[in-house]
Amino acid sequence: MAGCSDNSAQVLTDGKLRYVERFERKEYKYYVPGALLASLRERVQNHMVHDPFCRNHPANRYVVRSIYLDTDNLLFYYEKMDGQKYRKKLRVRVYDDLTEESIAFLEIKRKVDDTILKERALIDWPEAFKLGNGADIQLAKDRGETEAGRITRDRFIYLTKRLLLEPKALITYEREAFMDEENPDLRITFDMNVRSYYQPTFEQMFEEKDLRAFSDPYFILEVKFSTVLPLWMREVIRDYRLHQQSISKYCLGLDSWQDYTSKMDQA
Repeated sequence: MAGCSDNSAQVLTDGKLRYVERFERKEYKYYVPGALLASLRERVQNHMVHDPFCRNHPANRYVVRSIYLDTDNLLFYYEKMDGQKYRKKLRVRVYDDLTEESIAFLEIKRKVDDTILKERALIDWPEAFKLGNGADIQLAKDRGETEAGRITRDRFIYLTKRLLLEPKALITYEREAFMDEENPDLRITFDMNVRSYYQPTFEQMFEEKDLRAFSDPYFILEVKFSTVLPLWMREVIRDYRLHQQSISKYCLGLDSWQDYTSKMDQA
């Protein structure tokens, strides 16, 4: 797909990448000092390879851009901060830079304990602008027009209208992703230079101006799997003394603008 590549929604079967609209998995997240990046990459590459989308990008990294929607009183933010076992997020996600072929994903991400449930609908990028004006959103022709895609789109629009959701944070970062050619359920990603913008518009999705970085000097390691974490990865976690953490880029992105939001509240 030109202009996007959510390889977390792809599986390798019969030598071909196929689109996955719904999936369930576990996600373990870790802060890792940037000084360990090269060493950790070498350990991972003993067992995995860069996914196909990374291979087409300089330094094997692509850009992830997401606008998170929330209520006026930040319902989803506080579900996370309060540690609720069942919580959800809605976001619009795109990749790399804007082109005529850019596409976007409407994503509903739910978490139940340590299990992630994700639904996605694929749309052409201009359709995202309709989220705020009540117009019908069309799925991407020849790529997203499936029954599962229609159900997710309709649910996304319903929640957006019922909860009066608005864009609250733009989260942007560079991702280096790895896949196991024999075990498509296993993915490992390095997310670097994570940065945010407060209350963006969809017109600002591809902008870099005024974004605030909040992950340096660390990068975020995410290990995504369906059943059992491989022994070699457990050994990596042990050897690097990594500690699993509850990391929300959305919440951290909002927190990095607290000085600004406090001034707004006082005005």
